[in-house]
Amino acid sequence: MKFKSLLIAGITLFSSASYAIDTPSGVRPCCAFGINMKSELGIVPVPFFRVNNIVELDDIHIHLYNDGEQGVASSLMGTGDESNGLIYTAKGGIIDTAHVRDTADYTLYLYSQIKGQLGTQKQIVLEDELRSRVIKLTEKPVNMTPGEQEKAEIELSALLGYRLAQWHEVAQWFGYTSVAGFKEYPSAYSPEDLYSNMLGALITIEILEHNKTPTKEQYQGAFSRIFLRKLKELEAQDKDRTEEVMDDLDGKWWDSGKRLPDKWVVKTRDYQPRLTITPHWGDSDDRVTTSLKQYEHLEEFGYLTLVATNSEKHFSALPGHLKERHVWTKKQFAEIAEFAKKVDDQHKLSNNQLLDTY
Repeated sequence: MKFKSLLIAGITLFSSASYAIDTPSGVRPCCAFGINMKSELGIVPVPFFRVNNIVELDDIHIHLYNDGEQGVASSLMGTGDESNGLIYTAKGGIIDTAHVRDTADYTLYLYSQIKGQLGTQKQIVLEDELRSRVIKLTEKPVNMTPGEQEKAEIELSALLGYRLAQWHEVAQWFGYTSVAGFKEYPSAYSPEDLYSNMLGALITIEILEHNKTPTKEQYQGAFSRIFLRKLKELEAQDKDRTEEVMDDLDGKWWDSGKRLPDKWVVKTRDYQPRLTITPHWGDSDDRVTTSLKQYEHLEEFGYLTLVATNSEKHFSALPGHLKERHVWTKKQFAEIAEFAKKVDDQHKLSNNQLLDTY
């Protein structure tokens, strides 16, 4: 895996020498949906377990582009320079800051690969997540002014960054691991994830609209400023309020009686792979809906593919017509999500029937 990362990075530097950005190394390990949770594995780092997983505005002023410099242990224990966790906002519900940052970083990276390439044939190969993630740019006439093309390249990068986040939810449900030995079932289709990811994509759009070729340092500074502003606009709350809201959701959306890495720490999931999202929670009727739907037409210029690998055993329970497809695209996301929901619903029904016998 490390060799593959170096190879991809080398190709990136060669093909995009005019604007090279390091490939993000996976995603930030952070937080399952819940608070004050305990782990069955004691002090051993679990990918979605952080001791203190509630943050507020004063905690999140530093952003580090995810180039692998922040280790798993420091991230999970909250000892790194970058702080991540859950924060409740009155207009945006619960935000997972790690998900915001991950998609923002992937959007920047993809833009470094797509910039100036719209309408040309190209492949962007990323590290595997059960299947091989390959973004394919298609050769076709652009018919845009230079300014329109720049704008389209930024918007397509954001949409594809978000598509990677949608796939990550799928991969986690089917047993993906970022830390060897620990499957990430509790985080799969977690209800706050994709709204947070979409917020990250929108932040990087704003950054790139003002600076088409930011250095890593410029990007980090701009992200920090815009993220804090967005959270204030969403009426971010302090730690006490976030904890109060999470306590109110205990028993329906998450289960404080479970220990990580038990999948059913999260009781209610959001399986819909959509491009327009209204937050599940909020203090008022003016919850802020976010959307990337207006950019969907740009996928005629580039789209995400998931190519079969030697990890196909993870998908053995899927219907045959899906397993037989060597390549999946966004078109399969809804069907896979529907399958996942059906399996989870059957599990919950079986457990309830078992409890009723006692």
